[in-house]
Amino acid sequence: MHTMAHTTAKPSLGIITIATGKYYEQFIPNLKASVDAFFPTDTLDVTFYCFTDQVGSVEKVEHFPLQHFSWPFSTLLRYHWISQHLTQLSRHDFVLYLDADMQVVSPIDAGLFTANLLAVKHPGFVAAPGAFELDRTARTYVPPPLRKTYYQGCVWGGARESFARLITELNGLVAADLAQGLIPLWHDESYLNWYLASHPCTALPPNFAWPQGQAIEADLPPVILHLEKPHQQIRQMDKAPLEVIAILQGNNTADQLRLYQQLYLEAHEKTQRLEARLAKPHWSWERLRESLAYYKARWQNKSAR
Repeated sequence: MHTMAHTTAKPSLGIITIATGKYYEQFIPNLKASVDAFFPTDTLDVTFYCFTDQVGSVEKVEHFPLQHFSWPFSTLLRYHWISQHLTQLSRHDFVLYLDADMQVVSPIDAGLFTANLLAVKHPGFVAAPGAFELDRTARTYVPPPLRKTYYQGCVWGGARESFARLITELNGLVAADLAQGLIPLWHDESYLNWYLASHPCTALPPNFAWPQGQAIEADLPPVILHLEKPHQQIRQMDKAPLEVIAILQGNNTADQLRLYQQLYLEAHEKTQRLEARLAKPHWSWERLRESLAYYKARWQNKSAR
């Protein structure tokens, strides 16, 4: 466990979230109110930060100015945006990331924030392998022996030094991929799981990011809910019918871009669904082949030394 070197009279916790466009008004007032109600502010000095392009404000929410980007860049670039404010965030003993569409519904134990790193087990992959990146040429590829716990990308954090190392390394990884036009299977979540697969992490049970509307397990009542949201509205993609003939004739580059974006979203989400199926337990032969390749590479590396 990490021992906090307190920067204030009480241990200092920085909570960060990202909410641009419609996200801000739809989610931030609710998230901030739930944090105020259930976080241990009597024993922790809590500061709430929001990366946003909105000029309106919620009381006691500090803003980091941020331009709105369409999905998937709104999630993919989060490590880059956070890295730009690491100096300020590193004043806190612990930094916790929360998706904007979360709602705290039960008291949070201050003892959680003594871990070096923490994240929440994905409720869909508790009894099955997670949706790790399976492309062995990808930087975020996780070999079978390291696929132990698959985490959600909506709640995670770390002590000052551990958090800074995570953000710095993942920001560099994203930049390297983007420079080559590459994107991992589950975007920011793929990067997070690649990192945590090889770093000690306190694994919180799924009820710390429980999907709203999903049946609740009697022995694990929700602590934090992941709220349902209309994806098309939030992603702010225009689904109005496109003038396909004009696009084919090359008369409207703006419509061409809109068509490309829509086709990309549809194709990428289909790929994500397929990869999630491949991660299920019955794909044993594929995992065996990958495991053999992983150990062969390790043996070759040792032999070359």
